[in-house]
Amino acid sequence: MLRRLNRQTALLVALAITAFFAVEVPGLFLTPGNLANVARQVSLDAPLVFAQTLVLVAGGIDISLGSTMAMAGALVAGLQGYGAPVAAAAALSFGLGVGALNGVLATRFRIVPFVATLGTMSLVRGLLLTYTQQQSIPITDTSLIRLGGDLGPLPVPLLCSLALLAALSLVLDRTRTGRDLYATGGNREAAYLAGVAVERSLFLAFLASGLLAALGGVLLAARLNAATVQLGTDTPLLTISAAMIGGASLLGGRGTMTGAFLGLLALGVLNNGMNLLGVHTHYQIAIRAVILIAVVALDALGARLARRRAAARATAG
Repeated sequence: MLRRLNRQTALLVALAITAFFAVEVPGLFLTPGNLANVARQVSLDAPLVFAQTLVLVAGGIDISLGSTMAMAGALVAGLQGYGAPVAAAAALSFGLGVGALNGVLATRFRIVPFVATLGTMSLVRGLLLTYTQQQSIPITDTSLIRLGGDLGPLPVPLLCSLALLAALSLVLDRTRTGRDLYATGGNREAAYLAGVAVERSLFLAFLASGLLAALGGVLLAARLNAATVQLGTDTPLLTISAAMIGGASLLGGRGTMTGAFLGLLALGVLNNGMNLLGVHTHYQIAIRAVILIAVVALDALGARLARRRAAARATAG
């Protein structure tokens, strides 16, 4: 019931923002071309939001997503001469490597996930600057260009994101792996006593996060027909905000893929509307930061109220 309520809240937020901009810029916002632009942008960010949601559900957080995405894009662009399959496989393998490193640091070495992924973020960003020499790498391979293009009326990245949404929702809702992720994030000690392999669950969440981040990098580079070092700088802010608007919690144990997608849709509509209104980039960054602070504050308030209710029930019992 709580998951359904979270999805409904995210949907209401998205609809409210859409209604606001439909009134403010009616001649621009609701045009088919602009709505298609919103869909394309949301679809490119979706794999990273799904990645962050998985880690948050398991009780962690991944700050390295943006750097992993950018480096994967650089690899697929730099290795395109060997063919699109080889370049894409190298990029995805790199994402798996980063995810595995994050997982090992968080489980075997017991490093707080925020600190661990902050370190890998800096490491991967340094690798990116070294690999690219701070220059953009154009993509000319026709297979990669088609990957970032359209299939009939729908963008290929959107189709990929919808497929991921369905698959990951199935994993979280219908499999033991999904139940273990929720249990690990909800109460790690209780999950361990119940026989859940908590370290394995957290490791798998980070592994999937790295893979999804790399996939997002491949799709974004293919869409832009280039890889640049500027990609991914605000990705952690975006992914955490979208996931938490959709019902995820920094305390773990909560969140759904559908809610995360709706949260991303709300932010995508907001960004698009602000661009149409001519809101300065600096103000847009500040507004997104305020949104993140607000959802984190609400999450903390909700957790505090839940603890008080639990304490009251224990006292009454």
